[in-house]
Amino acid sequence: MNSKIWTAGVALLCALALLGGCAPRAKETDGSIPSSVPSSSQKEQISSSSIESLASPQPETSSEKESASQQEESMQNMDENQEESSPIPEDEGKTEDWMLILANDTHPIGEYAPELGMVQDPYQMDVRVVPIMLEMMADAKAQGVDLLICSAYRPYSSQERNFNNSVNNYIAQGYSEEQARSLTKRLIMEPGKSEHQTGLAADIVTPSYQMLDEGYAQTEAAQWLAAHAPEYGFILRYPKDKTEITGIDYEPWHFRYVGVEAAMEITEKGLCLEEYLEEQDG
Repeated sequence: MNSKIWTAGVALLCALALLGGCAPRAKETDGSIPSSVPSSSQKEQISSSSIESLASPQPETSSEKESASQQEESMQNMDENQEESSPIPEDEGKTEDWMLILANDTHPIGEYAPELGMVQDPYQMDVRVVPIMLEMMADAKAQGVDLLICSAYRPYSSQERNFNNSVNNYIAQGYSEEQARSLTKRLIMEPGKSEHQTGLAADIVTPSYQMLDEGYAQTEAAQWLAAHAPEYGFILRYPKDKTEITGIDYEPWHFRYVGVEAAMEITEKGLCLEEYLEEQDG
């Protein structure tokens, strides 16, 4: 394997692993970036708060990683508090459409920012979803299943900083800007295109398994969510058999609120959100 690509990939993934509460996921690639990364105690982690530096990190202890994660989350919260809520995009005209905002590579949401509420310190979500998420987590707990949020709302500014710092890191490694952006987009959504910015999505793991990889799907927590999340209005946003439509790898930890009616229909029909919205438009 090209040592230059390996070095850049490892540097990026190691730095990103410090951003949130979960360990980085193992990611299938074409060889340009390693297919797996080291475990940590705790996507976009690669998906969470801001990246201040993407230089290759030195090995850290679990406590140092935890401290770094908490520092980054505090910075993220500062970003959130400084940003005022933005109106729902113009194409989201109906009152109920806030639940069905589509954020992906072809449907940017600009600098949209919802009103926020704390769901599990330090993570925040759209204030309208917070009590529903808390109810779901409490019900799971009552049934012996521990759910742990490791990423939720992330503002445009944090996503922009993450993306640009990643691009700059690749350029510093000798890649062209086009190559740097292409490599970055495999790991981090461009600003204004991340579901986390809607405040309706959360990455949910369990204390005993915090790796963001397909192995999580075998945990009791993931299986409970797959069976019961739609009852609370949440869907598994990126199913394994819909990657060509969503453009995102299978993520058994990423759940998105769409409302109970839509969640039940999406789940019963085996759809992804893109397919459901296309049916509604039809």
